[in-house]
Amino acid sequence: MSEILRFEPFSSAVEPEFWASVAHHKLHTARLDTAPRDVQGSFGCGRRHTVRSGRESGQKTVAVPARLRVGASDGSSNGDVVVSGRLHNTNTVEDFKRLDKGALLREAGAAVLEAIRSGKASENPSLLWTFVVVSFADLKKYRFWHWFGFPAVMADPADTVWSAAQGIGNVVGSNDSELEALVGRCARFVAETKHGAFLLAKQCNGNWKVHALSEWDALLTSDSSDNVLVGFVDPSSHASRPGWPLRNLLVWVRHQRLATRRVRVLCFRDSGLLGMSGAEVRQRAQSVVVGVDVAPATEALLVSGWERDAGGRAAPRVADLSASMDAERLAAAALDLNLQLMRWRLAPGVDVARMAAQRVLLVGAGTLGAYAARALLAWGVRHMTFVDNGRVSFSNPARQPLYDFADSLDGGRPKAEAAADAMRRIFPGVDARAVSLQVPMPAHAVSPGEVAATKAAAAELDALVAAHDVVFLLTDSRESRWLPAMLGALHRKVVVCVALGFDSYVAMRHGIRAHSGSTNLGCYFCNDVVAPADSLSDRSLDQQCTVTRPGLAPIAAGTAVELLASVVQHPLGGLAPPPPPAGDGDAVDPAVFGAPPHQIRGYLAGFRQHAIVGQAYDRCTACSDVILDAYRQHGFDFLLRVFNNALVHEDAPHTPISQPPPAPDYSYLETLTGLAALHRQTDDIMADIEWSEDGGDEEGSDGGFEHL
Repeated sequence: MSEILRFEPFSSAVEPEFWASVAHHKLHTARLDTAPRDVQGSFGCGRRHTVRSGRESGQKTVAVPARLRVGASDGSSNGDVVVSGRLHNTNTVEDFKRLDKGALLREAGAAVLEAIRSGKASENPSLLWTFVVVSFADLKKYRFWHWFGFPAVMADPADTVWSAAQGIGNVVGSNDSELEALVGRCARFVAETKHGAFLLAKQCNGNWKVHALSEWDALLTSDSSDNVLVGFVDPSSHASRPGWPLRNLLVWVRHQRLATRRVRVLCFRDSGLLGMSGAEVRQRAQSVVVGVDVAPATEALLVSGWERDAGGRAAPRVADLSASMDAERLAAAALDLNLQLMRWRLAPGVDVARMAAQRVLLVGAGTLGAYAARALLAWGVRHMTFVDNGRVSFSNPARQPLYDFADSLDGGRPKAEAAADAMRRIFPGVDARAVSLQVPMPAHAVSPGEVAATKAAAAELDALVAAHDVVFLLTDSRESRWLPAMLGALHRKVVVCVALGFDSYVAMRHGIRAHSGSTNLGCYFCNDVVAPADSLSDRSLDQQCTVTRPGLAPIAAGTAVELLASVVQHPLGGLAPPPPPAGDGDAVDPAVFGAPPHQIRGYLAGFRQHAIVGQAYDRCTACSDVILDAYRQHGFDFLLRVFNNALVHEDAPHTPISQPPPAPDYSYLETLTGLAALHRQTDDIMADIEWSEDGGDEEGSDGGFEHL
């Protein structure tokens, strides 16, 4: 009884780069789409290697398993054969388990059989070999469940062996030059075609010539089948068992015109010997020739090929890459994952990269600054700079999440430095910088000895604002927000301001003027008719500290960051208009998060929140044209007058006077913007009003008001 032909099965060898590409495609492109996609693998010649054993002079032969490599090689060298496959990546591990894997393999096998019957495989032998992968990618833990299938159409009854495997040297004979030529021709053909299947025909002069599969009929017409060998690149290194690709090649053979059912098969394993001498080739050649009795073709479709584990069971595998990945890369991938998941279902249009690319300047590293920084990091913002001149005190760690007890010891660490360090500990990939700087403020006089340092601080803050895309105003006094607000308007930056009361807050974005003289949204100071003054001197302890309900700051800071996200995602960015008035049902904003509001005012009393709009004020002490022009023309001289609150002539505000004007006095900013004149007009009008109290004390009088 003839021996059944047995095959060495494929096993998968998947490089981490493949799973990284699967994860990236799933996260950024496919999302919830489970449509299969094309992938590529490759296999090469199987080899046995002689290695030292544990003994001093002992040696042993090690057989390399027949592997399909995925993710490492493109098959462009060493005679590798490129194989196309299909990846079916599921959304859940339950979907992975429920997937009809038998149907997938039958479908792939049917495609191979159809290519053979139609003749397409004769023209393109790469259609004989394919693979399927079913997988589930756990992108949180970087674990990948997977199962490879190598569809092979089975013969029924099975193909049998009529001539046992023998070395290629025995087939060719003792002529080393003939052997060298045969191996060289096969190797060159494989390197050029990449499909790994061919025919060999022995010429009348004893030489062998390589032919394509499409030349089968012509060869059988001119030569006997004894002189024609069917060859393929054999990934098996087993002494007698050919590799898995032969199964479908024999299916191709049984569908051809055959003079006899007996064929000889060259299992080619010697691509690496190309260029060696005949004697070296004979010594190292491992290719074998097997005589196969090919079973007749049938209509039945029987397909096998699911990969088996080390125990011989047909079962999936799990690749755990977390242990081999750099911890910082894992952290970056995890952060990106949470953001990209928004795009899968809830907000497909979110441009995560646009938000992450923002360079953010945080003026103030206290409670608001700490919470804002954490929220910005959660949005993927990688570049942020903290500006603060304070030190961490014992009261800070409980309310400010970037600091701990150790930061408050020995007089306290500089807040900006401690905040930047904390951000790097939380996420090493963040570019967090610290600038310890006292922000100069209006009405906070600068002594002659402090002028140089104040000038340097103002210049540094100007440069910082210019170098960033977004400026957050997170300080705890009104006057400390003035200089960065003015510089933000000057450099046309997105400015987000947050201010707290005891149980209320405001989070707002400053308007960006499209051009000089245009109307736009107001800044934090546009609603005021008085200039910022010294609010820190002569204050009791409860007035010196920011006394708020503890839960207010994270709400306000989070609202401010989400306001920025809405601005960044809007097509117009900082020029985006606020939402239309309530009831305007025809207005539809195309932005992902809709139109970003101008101001959000929240109240813990009653847990209310309102979005309001305020227009820019042409007499604003921070963003009006007269202020910006004064800074452009006079630079630090202008700022010094603001800080010292210099008294000036109203008709020539840049010229100081030695004597104060008649009471009431007005600040330099109020005089410069025209607010002083407005106050004088108001005072004059109030002085002219004659209040009548006639009849107010008469019995039965209604005080001059009509009954409603």
